[in-house]
Amino acid sequence: MQETFRLGDNRSVVITVNEFDYAVTVTDAEDDSKLVGDMEFRLIEGHGHGFPDELRLTRAYLDKSGSAYKRQGIGRRCLQLVREASELEITAAEDDGQRKDDGSHLTGDAPGFVARMRDEGLIT
Repeated sequence: MQETFRLGDNRSVVITVNEFDYAVTVTDAEDDSKLVGDMEFRLIEGHGHGFPDELRLTRAYLDKSGSAYKRQGIGRRCLQLVREASELEITAAEDDGQRKDDGSHLTGDAPGFVARMRDEGLIT
């Protein structure tokens, strides 16, 4: 799945969701060699019995090309596309600064991003 997403300042990025593992890659629409960033997820199996599968956000790094792409809605749109493609809830571990057993390691702006996305209901 791929989408061109327009930013508030009229620049565009291309968001690509790998439909096998739901990893996301974001590149500049004008220069596809310019990597804006990526997100990684891990499937957490619910093992039946009323517990659904979910995707755990394990890494979110969307400022590989600098801060000009931050706070432009890119991460939000990535989560929306992953939810559409996977039809699964997205979760994230609580932030305590430590790498989790499931591989989660959210640093920098990621904990604040996760908190905002929880408030919006995109991450549970």
